[in-house]
Amino acid sequence: MSKISERRALLLAAIVPVVLVAGCSAGSNTQAMKGEASPATPTETMMTPTETGMESPTTTETMTGTATPTGTMTAATQPRAAVQNYFDALKSGNVDAVVKTFTSDAVVAFDGQATATGAQAVRSLYEKLLKDGADLKGATHTIDETRNAGTQDAFARSTSKQGDTTYRELFMLSHQGGQWLISRFMNNQGT
Repeated sequence: MSKISERRALLLAAIVPVVLVAGCSAGSNTQAMKGEASPATPTETMMTPTETGMESPTTTETMTGTATPTGTMTAATQPRAAVQNYFDALKSGNVDAVVKTFTSDAVVAFDGQATATGAQAVRSLYEKLLKDGADLKGATHTIDETRNAGTQDAFARSTSKQGDTTYRELFMLSHQGGQWLISRFMNNQGT
């Protein structure tokens, strides 16, 4: 298999599950949202982070994309840092800081909530979430994977634990104005 074919196969393997999950959220079939129909990830071909678009591993991350929470606020110059900024803002309870991590046309689909589209709807959703007493200060967040899809787009997967509840999150990010911002966000409870 040529390098170009390998890259295309990896890109499709990365993007198709995202599209399937997003499509399932719009319909009544939630089988994929529960992880029952999730496709396997390719493991037979090992490529370097540069070839796959995956960020280089840090001391808290392995080549598989597994990470541990750092809890540090960093500049959103990389997709992973942008997602960490979101979690830090969420834990602080600062709605303005949370909204600043999203693009102006962001779409947020929280498990059990109506989909929020655009900055004002995203703000309202997080105001409601934080007003309803969601205790996010003790939540833990693990960024499981980040991958670039070209120079202007990326996606990230994470797992969060809030009390006894575990959530899976999927982020689509866009590079705008020299920083990475969240353009699409979806979460659901893990089973």
